[in-house]
Amino acid sequence: MVVIDSDSIIVTPAVADAHRPGPVAPGSGDFAPVTGDTTPAPNERLTDGSLTVPPSEKKPTRFSGAVMISPERPARDIHQIVEAIVEQLTTLPGSQVTLRLEIEAEVPDGLERAKVRTLVENANTLGFVEKSLE
Repeated sequence: MVVIDSDSIIVTPAVADAHRPGPVAPGSGDFAPVTGDTTPAPNERLTDGSLTVPPSEKKPTRFSGAVMISPERPARDIHQIVEAIVEQLTTLPGSQVTLRLEIEAEVPDGLERAKVRTLVENANTLGFVEKSLE
């Protein structure tokens, strides 16, 4: 069975052949003759029979991003972001995902007192941790 996943590498046969060990010398057991660089490759057998350990790859552990959302169709944009990014992260074992929605608005003619009161009350009811009016 062949499995192709995010760790798979596909190469042409010529590239694969260039990285295969040379022919085994008679009487040398399972070891290929040493030529050129003597640094052991990952998973290569050493003379004591042990395998070398490949260097561990430093994997990213954090993702953060910011995106502009259309005020005319915010539900559509947010839905796409949830499907494409949030679900990819929340399905990873042990992941902790925090979402933050920031709203910035400019009203050139200013906000009436009743509108300010409505905005502040709604923000409080919805659990906004930050809100300001200038």
